[in-house]
Amino acid sequence: MAIVPMRQTITVERDGSGELDSWGNPIKIEPFAIKCRVDEGSRVSLSRSSGVIKSEESVATARILVDKLADIRYSDTILFTNELGETIARKPKEINVRRHVSGKPILTEVIV
Repeated sequence: MAIVPMRQTITVERDGSGELDSWGNPIKIEPFAIKCRVDEGSRVSLSRSSGVIKSEESVATARILVDKLADIRYSDTILFTNELGETIARKPKEINVRRHVSGKPILTEVIV
């Protein structure tokens, strides 16, 4: 049983990890779904120089929590649909495994 409720689902698209078919094209692996929890957010980042604001940039991120140790790689594309019906497809920027005191993995945290 997961530590946090896993009510969302992500789809992981993976290329053939460098394998080629007989024609030399990359082998596409069938996408798979994983139950998870997705927390979306955004922030405004200000660029300052000598006390003057030069530019403003909006940065959107999502933190995905998956139960136990998940097979997610930096080369994967992660797709999820939020409650507004928007489908977002991004590559992971950060993958962290959270472990229990005993050393067993309890969560995989993916930042996209």
